[in-house]
Amino acid sequence: MRSGPFARSPKLAGFLRFVVEEELAGRGATLKAYTIATQALGRPKDFDPGVDPSVRVEAGRLRRAIDEGYAVIEEPQPVRIRVPVGTYRPQFERVAPPEPAAIPDPAAAVPAPGPAAPGLVPPGSAAAAAGLIGFSPRAQSVIIALLASILLLLCVEVYLLIALHPIANGDDRQAQRTGVSQTIR
Repeated sequence: MRSGPFARSPKLAGFLRFVVEEELAGRGATLKAYTIATQALGRPKDFDPGVDPSVRVEAGRLRRAIDEGYAVIEEPQPVRIRVPVGTYRPQFERVAPPEPAAIPDPAAAVPAPGPAAPGLVPPGSAAAAAGLIGFSPRAQSVIIALLASILLLLCVEVYLLIALHPIANGDDRQAQRTGVSQTIR
């Protein structure tokens, strides 16, 4: 928690610390939005989770930060913490240690990769093993939004092309009114 997304956000670090400590102390069943809001996020006692979605929003940020944090850690971790969607209770998963490498072949030595570009997931990371090869979840969201925007613009262009060109869609009556059919002949 000293680096990555938790170093940038003490609120997320406090959220994670609180839910992990409560789970380890045997109080995981009491992890509700109200408890987290008032005890971990500093909300007032009159906090109403039915009106204020801030705990759910922060939980989503926490899940993304955990994934991002594991993506930037270079050394393998023996335990992985997850906070599944639909609950605030953390889960702890043992991570199998990596297989010991075979006797290294000096002729096939591969140079160590440099630091990953922002938004990219290192190929050997837990995120890459989970099927997120190439980009972090945030970068994937941005790419999907851009592709959806491009698709929308293409659909609008095709619609305008068809709607503004009556000859292309077989509407000869409008072409005759505008005199376009006379020009074509």
